[in-house]
Amino acid sequence: MLASLIEKIPMKLPVPVEGMVPLVSYRPTRSGRHSQRYDERGSRLVVGCIPYRYKKTEEIDSNDEMIEVLVINAHNGKGVLFPKGGWEHDDESMEEAAVRETLEEAGVVGNIECKLGKWSYESKRQNTVHEGHMFPMFVKQELDLWPEKNTRTRKWITITKAREECPHLWMREALEELVSRQQMQPRTQEEVDRTTCK
Repeated sequence: MLASLIEKIPMKLPVPVEGMVPLVSYRPTRSGRHSQRYDERGSRLVVGCIPYRYKKTEEIDSNDEMIEVLVINAHNGKGVLFPKGGWEHDDESMEEAAVRETLEEAGVVGNIECKLGKWSYESKRQNTVHEGHMFPMFVKQELDLWPEKNTRTRKWITITKAREECPHLWMREALEELVSRQQMQPRTQEEVDRTTCK
């Protein structure tokens, strides 16, 4: 479906459309809550990723700055956040939903790693409790075109800047879990490529 959507855009791409998104099957961006998943307490299940990459060795100032994270703008214009959204389909795993949301909102694909954790938080817009599940994603490819490109901007920032600019406590806690993992077990990009959850 992504291929047919992109093919309608009058431009030449540097890579064949078929090769753009090899890691995820794509469904069109949805709106509304009719296919949302909820837990046994009635909390909406939300999944997302913290996309990251390693900085070049000569660019590293401190242990915290060894990686950069990709953030997107909040729709309300207040700060930045990590890509996330509802876990919606009965036929997709939590990890597949997180990858889908990250592709839709931030236009990146990569290797998803073991879940960082689970957080309960109150949605200020809907005045309901959500259960958020976040995963680290080592970014392998940034797409020039993605479903929410017209409504989302993305940028790479340091961990320190992400701590300062993200207004959501639960996302900052997920970020701290990622930082903790990186400090406990620093890895090369090749090691990340071979990471599997146990």
